[in-house]
Parts: sequence; structure tokens; C-alpha cells
Amino acid sequence: MIQYIRFEPHEIEQLLQKEPLFRFWVDRIGPIERKGDDDAYTSLIDSVLAQQVSGSAAASITKRFSQKFAYDPKIIASASVEDLRSCGLSGNKAKYVQGIAKAKLDQSVPFDSLHQKSDEEIAEYLLKLKGVGPWTVDMMLIFTFFRRDVLSYPDFGIRKGICRLYGLDALDQKCYEQIRTKLSPHLTLASFWFWEIAGFKE
Repeated sequence: MIQYIRFEPHEIEQLLQKEPLFRFWVDRIGPIERKGDDDAYTSLIDSVLAQQVSGSAAASITKRFSQKFAYDPKIIASASVEDLRSCGLSGNKAKYVQGIAKAKLDQSVPFDSLHQKSDEEIAEYLLKLKGVGPWTVDMMLIFTFFRRDVLSYPDFGIRKGICRLYGLDALDQKCYEQIRTKLSPHLTLASFWFWEIAGFKE
């Protein structure tokens, strides 16, 4: 089910107390909300379909895929790679999507109860699947499980926003960890601002 991710004024104020540098951007851009989807199984497939392609290409592939397979794990698992590729998937992505469908069928990944798991448990389950890496897990934690304390180091936009806010030329792991510690437990809100800052056109 589609849900909007929003933050209360007191959450924004608590982040601003931790990092006053955000205030310039909060005043300039205003409130932020983003759209999420709480269906872990379909969201994970959509994430794989969108990997390494443009937004418009991802939308086209996802539309064709959903019309043809309706996310039905039995149909996906039994389809040929060629049939899956007819929707615009690469050979590897076809295999990744089939792996997700099979994990749904045999319940090796308990998609229906993942919302009850910790961040670490969710990551442990999802990273077992081929084609799913740390960035995908981070995005799932934010946009599917609606966790409030996630900052993704692998995300280019996050790193760009951090560098822009703090005037850095590059971001190494040590510096990232210091920022992560400072801004917790409001890392998802900070992530939304870092994305805004990274994409803001003067």
C-alpha cells in the first residue's frame, strides 16, 4: 500500500538542534515528503527492476513487467529467462527477480513478517538474495519499512548532499560515521534533506 513519509515539526527541530547548518535549507525549501510502499515483496522486485537504468526506463520496464506477471511469484518462478527479458530485463535481473519470487514461495525470506524484524534482521534476510546489495537494503528500510534512522553511505546523492552541506571535497567512511553518530536518531529525515541539498539548483 502506498504511504507518504512525513515528519513532524518537533522531529525537524530536534534535527536542527543537532545540526544547525540544516536551517538554511529547511527555511529555503520547506517541508519534505516522499512516497513509500509497505509491500516488501513487490517493493524489492521494483528496486531490482530500477537498478542501473534511468527513471523513465525503470517506469517502462516495471509497467510491462507488472502487466505481464502481476508480481505473481508462481508465474515469475516458472517463467523462462527469455520471457522475463521480453519486459526489458537483463539476463541477470531476470534471474534476480526469479530468486525473489522463489524466496517468497518457499518462505526463506518471510516477506509478510519482515516489518516486525529489526533493521539488522531485515538486512540479513535480504542480502542473501542475489542482486540485493547494501544500497537496496537501505532504500527498503526507508521506503518500505519506514525506519526513521537510516543514512545510506552507498547512495551517491546522500554523499553529495553531505559534501555540499559541510563544504567537503569528498566523504570517507570515517567522516561519514562521525556525521551518522551526530545526527542519529534522525538519519532518515537527514537523508531526505541531503537528497534535496544535492539536487538543489541555485
